[in-house]
Amino acid sequence: MKHVPILALAVTALILAGCASQPEPEPRPYTDAEVKQFALEMLSRAGLPYEDYEKVRQAILHPKVPEAGKDLPRQAPRRG
Repeated sequence: MKHVPILALAVTALILAGCASQPEPEPRPYTDAEVKQFALEMLSRAGLPYEDYEKVRQAILHPKVPEAGKDLPRQAPRRG
């Protein structure tokens, strides 16, 4: 019978300790600047010839983003 209060106290202490612990923070998504910096770091370690290195570096620094709708095929007007 001596062990029941000690066991109850130990269980209560464990429950309170678990409730008091901080949850892990949610991982945040990487920003565009962080992704670009990582790509440049990986490129510098790739050991490419200078011409290839410069082509890829320029593509990372100045990406060509197509305008909305420019990459879609043109459709002939429907006759109805």
